[in-house]
Parts: sequence; C-alpha cells; structure tokens
Amino acid sequence: MLKKDILKKLREINLDKDKYLVISGAAMVLLGIKEETQDIDIAVSKEYYNYLLKNYKCHFDRVNEYGHKCYNIDIINFGTDYYSNIYEIVEGIKVQKVEDIINLKKFLNRQKDQKDLKKLDEFKEKK
Repeated sequence: MLKKDILKKLREINLDKDKYLVISGAAMVLLGIKEETQDIDIAVSKEYYNYLLKNYKCHFDRVNEYGHKCYNIDIINFGTDYYSNIYEIVEGIKVQKVEDIINLKKFLNRQKDQKDLKKLDEFKEKK
C-alpha cells in the first residue's frame, strides 16, 4: 500500500481520527520513509478498542508479543499496545514519531524490522 492507499482506506473505514495512532510500517509510509507497506497497523486506547469491537466487523488476528489480543477491520490491524499521546500529524492523521517507530522495530526485531531500521537510520541521517 502506498501513502494514498493508506489515507484512502483510513477515510473509507471512517475511524475517529482523534482515537487512533498509525504505527510501524504504515507510519513509515505516511512519513515518507519508505514507499509502501502490506497493511495498516494502528494503536488505540482501551476505551476505543472496546468501542471498535462492539461497533465494527472485527476479526481476531493474533495474540501479540505482550499477550494482548489484536484484531482486524479489513486490512487495518489494531490493538492497545503502542498507543501514545506523542505523535506527528500527517494529512490530519496521528502518526507514530520516528523515535517510537525505531523503538518498536528494535523490540520486535524481525527480519522486516531490521530492514526498516536501516531505512529509519538513513532517514534520520538526511534530517
């Protein structure tokens, strides 16, 4: 998914912009750090998490590294971990800050995260 695809999908699903934060690979795309991603990961407050489960057609995705349940709405994956009140705004959308993406990618440390960390380092060097 390209930046325009992510923005289109977020508008289409019509989530409350004040209650979620785009994180990880999708955040990198929105920030212009990488060209595309496979899905959209968002973090939400516990209150909004419960709201989404009651009001949207959600499908169980997995139990994450903290033992918490994550769900999908279409290609949007959501959970409560990594939700923060510190963010950047990209086209009206709350997006995880670069340092927080780096910390997340280092913690997960999968092969794809290691590739993303290289892109994040290159991005920071250009600034």
